[in-house]
Amino acid sequence: MSINNLMTYFLIYSFLGWVLESIYKTVLEKKLVNSGFLYGPVCPIYGFGALIMLICLKSYSSNILLLFCVGFFILSIWEYLVGLLLEKAFKTKYWDYSSKKFNINGRVCLLNSCFWGLLCVIFIKLVHPPIENIIMQVPIEMLTYNNILLFSIFVIDFMFSVIKIYNINVSIGLLNDISKKIKQELDKIKEYAGNKAKESEKLQTIIEELKEKQESLKEKLEKQTARLRKAFPTMKHLKLPEFINQRIEAIRKNK
Repeated sequence: MSINNLMTYFLIYSFLGWVLESIYKTVLEKKLVNSGFLYGPVCPIYGFGALIMLICLKSYSSNILLLFCVGFFILSIWEYLVGLLLEKAFKTKYWDYSSKKFNINGRVCLLNSCFWGLLCVIFIKLVHPPIENIIMQVPIEMLTYNNILLFSIFVIDFMFSVIKIYNINVSIGLLNDISKKIKQELDKIKEYAGNKAKESEKLQTIIEELKEKQESLKEKLEKQTARLRKAFPTMKHLKLPEFINQRIEAIRKNK
């Protein structure tokens, strides 16, 4: 397989993965869900997963049981590594299987891994062969131009998505700072214990102003994370104060 073909397969299966996951989450949530980290109709984890299957598993295509088992382990490792990388890079847990049996740190679970193994069999035996035949008939010049155009759009989308996550992290940092300041001012009031009424009144005013900023930031965060919370219903920011995560969860359940 040429680099050109691999790029084409990556784009095709990133799109098909987005379609599959969006349909699944739309049925699950009973409302339209644009799944995935990016704005566009692509889920790169599926594109990379497809390339991993093509490179590592195609030689096992004659043995369905072996294909299932190898796919089970390889794609489970891939899902675990992606989950870990996203948590470290963006301080956010985009999916969490902690409530499911036989999970590892909430990043992978037995049920999903079985789905991965089944998906490998379906992909290698049924899905990829006809797509490969079609791609092999497309002129290489057309593939090259399409890849350049679509990858350019993909890179721009990725950059905008990363900037959005960065802005969310900035808002969360500010919110954490305000929460600490409120706690510090409350501690000061306790120290005065009514001995210095004027100072206590000033501190109360400062606290009220900080709480207003805090509420404003909460509303901003809810708007900033709205699309991602729809795409990843179990999303939880690791640096977000627990009471904010609880508030976001309550909003999600009430919708």
